[in-house]
Amino acid sequence: MFKKYTTLFISACSVFYLSCGLTAFADITSSTVTGEIISGDFSIVTPNDLNFSTHLTGQKQQLCLKPIQTKITDYRGRDEGWQVTVKSSNFDNYAQNYQLLINGQSVSKSENIVYKNNKQILFKEISLPVKVEISDKAKAGSYGASLEWNLQPNIKNSIKE
Repeated sequence: MFKKYTTLFISACSVFYLSCGLTAFADITSSTVTGEIISGDFSIVTPNDLNFSTHLTGQKQQLCLKPIQTKITDYRGRDEGWQVTVKSSNFDNYAQNYQLLINGQSVSKSENIVYKNNKQILFKEISLPVKVEISDKAKAGSYGASLEWNLQPNIKNSIKE
């Protein structure tokens, strides 16, 4: 009987030792994968040019032109959205004769937002309606509005001073 218990005891100790021994001799290691995701393109395709021609009538006139079209690419990887602004560097040269409205916004020598997008969209084609308001005091001649387009990110964070 003693021999039987001794064998059982040795067997139990062996199983315990082997199970502990496997864990005790296991080699565990770890590694890390790090990377950097860099912001991509944020760009606007140069909008199309437009032309118009009209005869003076001595009265105010409003002309609807073809829309101005452009494409926006936003691969910045931020959910900030963006806006398109426009201004005319030579506004004073034609302002006495006509006013230009793009997407309902009057163009001047100061930047005006003509399109706003609040969420990130990777690629967006935009079409902006254009109207020209001819003054009743307009002088005959050729005039050109030089437009400066600016694509800007929407800034959600405000700076507190």
